[in-house]
Amino acid sequence: MIEHILVAHDLSHEADVALRRAVQLARQHRARLSLLHVLEDHLPNAVQGSLRDATQRHFAERLEQLGATDCQVLLRKGRPAQQILEEMADSQADLLVIGRHHHNAPELFIGTTLERVARHLNSPLLLVVGDAPEQPYQHAAVTLDFSLCACDALRTACILLPEGARMTALNVMELGGRLLSKGGNSEEFLTTQRELLGKLLEDELGSLEGPVPSVALDVIRGALPKAMDDAIGTHRPQLLAVGSHGRSLITQALLGSLALRYLQNPPCDLLLVK
Repeated sequence: MIEHILVAHDLSHEADVALRRAVQLARQHRARLSLLHVLEDHLPNAVQGSLRDATQRHFAERLEQLGATDCQVLLRKGRPAQQILEEMADSQADLLVIGRHHHNAPELFIGTTLERVARHLNSPLLLVVGDAPEQPYQHAAVTLDFSLCACDALRTACILLPEGARMTALNVMELGGRLLSKGGNSEEFLTTQRELLGKLLEDELGSLEGPVPSVALDVIRGALPKAMDDAIGTHRPQLLAVGSHGRSLITQALLGSLALRYLQNPPCDLLLVK
């Protein structure tokens, strides 16, 4: 259940697209919405005061335009990534919504606020990059395997979607020579994989309360990441859900290759779940 959404806003156009999606999701789920903006803390006090007042007025006007006057505006000072992580922990928000960083130069992703937050955030993160953020998602995809984080991504995406939406579970099976040498042919392995993942989907979807989206399974033979890229390009989802390893203290800063790849260059809105 989504009860509280926090959107991080840095006054950029990309952040405003994220705000519009956050407003849509808050209405869909009847959730509380909070907006966090981090002010620069190295300016003189008089300048900081004027900037704070101007920022407060700007957000009040923008939220009124979006019909979200009940949104709580939080102004903090400090490092953006640290303030976002602290606010997520303190508020116990269910979802962080954030806009794209360095979309014209994905090679500059490392070191951004988004990258730092994604590495250490334990709550679901929604990176918004798509058009028409005022419209509910109608088609999502999830990168599915047998890991716990992939199952968490599946369930979270299902909760996020409105009734009547559809989802495609994408699995890439890499059939190397060593596997094939153990006997059987590639079609037999793919059939077995489909059966096992089908049972996994049945179990996971059966654990959800309320309406669930229709879910189709697509098992592709190929090599990561190209086969997954091709599948996403074929299905063209509005939202892609990806599980990222990072539950333990040892692995909390590890995003995983697919998660990092799509955070750096998202093909659509991206839901990252640890």
